[in-house]
Amino acid sequence: MIITRLRLFLLLLSMTFIVFPVLADPAFSADDSQCLTCHVKMKERAKSVHAAIALGCSSCHAAVEGKTHPGQKGSIKLTQPMPGLCYTCHDESKFKGKSVHTPITSGMCTGCHDPHQSNYSKILLADMPGLCYNCHDENKFKGKYGHATIGMCTGCHAPHASNASKLLGSEMPEVCYTCHEKAKFTKKSVHAVVSMPGGCTLCHTPHVSDDKAMLVQPLFELCTSCHANKSDGRHIVSLPGKKKIHPLQGVKDPAFPGTKKIPDPFAPTKTLEVPDPENPGRQMNCVTCHNPHSSDFAKLFPQGNICARCHKFY
Repeated sequence: MIITRLRLFLLLLSMTFIVFPVLADPAFSADDSQCLTCHVKMKERAKSVHAAIALGCSSCHAAVEGKTHPGQKGSIKLTQPMPGLCYTCHDESKFKGKSVHTPITSGMCTGCHDPHQSNYSKILLADMPGLCYNCHDENKFKGKYGHATIGMCTGCHAPHASNASKLLGSEMPEVCYTCHEKAKFTKKSVHAVVSMPGGCTLCHTPHVSDDKAMLVQPLFELCTSCHANKSDGRHIVSLPGKKKIHPLQGVKDPAFPGTKKIPDPFAPTKTLEVPDPENPGRQMNCVTCHNPHSSDFAKLFPQGNICARCHKFY
C-alpha cells in the first residue's frame, strides 16, 4: 500500500514538470524562450523596457530565407527598415514638423534609444546631456556663464520634431516665457528687438557665453551695434560750449555703489560707508538708465525721473 502511494506521488510530481515548465521572463512572449538561450543578457531586467518586448521577438525581427540561425551571419533581419518599423506602434505624425531631428530623418532611432531595454529613462542609451554630446560638440556648451537649462536639453528642444525652428518647443520669445516671467517683457514700452526674428538670441546666447547675462558680446559693444549714434553720451546731455558729456562706461554706477553702511566704532550714532564684498557694485552702462526688455516708462527708463536715480538732488 505504501509503495503504491509512493509510485502515485512520483507520477504526479513528474507530470507537474511536464505540464508546468519553467517559463522565461514574463516580460517576454513564451515563444521567445529559445532566443533567450543565447541572448542571456535580455533576461536581466533594466529600468526601462521597450513595450514591444512583450509582443515577442518576431514583432520586430524575422528570419532570412535560405539562411540558418544562428549559424550564418545575417540570418536575422528587421521586419522592415527604421523608422518605418517603429511607426507600426509609434504615431508617425509625432515625428514630422517644420524641423525634424537628424537621427529621425536618417532612420537612426537606435542612435538615441536602445531597442530592447535600458537603465535610463525612455530607453535612452545614456542620460542627457551626455547622450546629446554624442553628436553635438560638448565644448560649445561650456563657458563662463551658462544657461540654467544646460543639461535639460528637452526643456527647450523637442527630441524628435517640432513646428518651430531649431526643434524648439515653440518659437521665441514664447519658449523663453516657459521659465522667464512674460510680464517683464510685455510692459508699455517694449525693446524692438524682443519681437524681431531671432528675438532673444539676437542679444543672448541660448547655451553659454563668456559675457554676463549670456550676452553675445560685451554690453556696450552689443548696444552700440544697433545704436551707433548713441555711443558718445551726447544723447543724455550736451551743454553748449562744453566738451564734457555724460559717461556711458568706465565709471562706477552711482545707483549700485557696491558699498554698505556699518556703525562707526568711534561714534556709535554715526555710520561708515565701506565696500560690500557681497555686492561689489557695477560699472555704469546702458542698462543703468534703460531696461533692456520693457518698461512702463518712456525710452525704456526703469523709473519716471531717471536722473534722480543717481543725482539725488536733481
